[in-house]
Amino acid sequence: MKRESKGITLVALVITIIVLLILAGITISLTIGQKGIIKRAEEAGKNYQEAAKSEEEMLAKFSNEVENIIAGDSKIEEPKYTMVEGVPVPRGFKHIEGTKETGFVIQDISESETKGNEFVWVPCTEDGIDGSIKYDRYAFSREGWTYSQTKDEITGEIRRIDQPYVYAEEMPSIEIDSIKRYGGFYIGRYEVGIVGYDEEVITENENKETNWTGYSNGKAVVQKDKQVWNYITRDKAKEVVERMYSRHDTVTSRLCSSYAWDTTLKFIQGDYAVNSAEGNYRNTNFIYIDLNKEAQTKTENSNILVPTGQTEVVKNIYDMGGNVWEWTSEISSNANDICTLRGGGYNNYSNDNPSGYRGDDSITDAFSNTGFRNTIYIN
Repeated sequence: MKRESKGITLVALVITIIVLLILAGITISLTIGQKGIIKRAEEAGKNYQEAAKSEEEMLAKFSNEVENIIAGDSKIEEPKYTMVEGVPVPRGFKHIEGTKETGFVIQDISESETKGNEFVWVPCTEDGIDGSIKYDRYAFSREGWTYSQTKDEITGEIRRIDQPYVYAEEMPSIEIDSIKRYGGFYIGRYEVGIVGYDEEVITENENKETNWTGYSNGKAVVQKDKQVWNYITRDKAKEVVERMYSRHDTVTSRLCSSYAWDTTLKFIQGDYAVNSAEGNYRNTNFIYIDLNKEAQTKTENSNILVPTGQTEVVKNIYDMGGNVWEWTSEISSNANDICTLRGGGYNNYSNDNPSGYRGDDSITDAFSNTGFRNTIYIN
């Protein structure tokens, strides 16, 4: 009988060697290849070191901030604004009263000369869609005015016989850019007032611009019960306004433009910007606080200037009509009186010079019944 072979054939041996070589190759590749265990271990170690370093830096920064806070010197960057009831409140301010519909009021709480100033939010958009107020220049009229105005007069299309001058102003880009981004702007709650000034203001000299020097040491404020900053030229008013918030990185302060004035009137009173009952005019009666006598006084056709915030308020905004005329950045085609004033003064009649009325004076004029108001835009 033939004996069976117990050994392996040459073919089996070759196959075994090939399989072993394949397994060895796979093992080597998994161990030292580009995606191998050693490479992955090296990458993991590197990632761990980077993560540890990043964590150390974050912990160091956090510890430093904690130390600064404890020491009263926090360097934590705060957001430029926060949303409160759908309104952006810039850093350095707080909401103190009112709503978006009734007049949303903020107050400056920064540790600076502007602390305590108050402003009211005017909601508007660039295009006026979806029922919003369009940021624009408007013409206002009312039955019974001795003066009425058409839209054509402020666009230069026609010139009326009884009001021959056309009023013009290009839309300021800094204002419209802010409105596109935030959906509105802030206007001074009060006419600009002054504190810490020289009370001996000279008013009789021919060069009316020098009257401003009587207030040269004063500080501009937007607060209640303050002396109105009058006897000031349009250019000086612009200078004062722009300086008020020049050190702030969250807002820009500007002299009220015709766009801001008209849009505010649309917000507080719609198409009939009269504001006569609420303002301090020659023919209106109201009770005000005499700051010198510290008592309430009833005025009847008084023809006197009163402090800021004394008359009736409309949507938390005071004196858009009456008390003092307010300089704006709008210009008139009147070569002699190119600067535009709005709102009438304490020695004017409400029917003749309501809040929507446009008046004009020269670039050097500064009177007891002229003042100004500022607006602020979030940067």
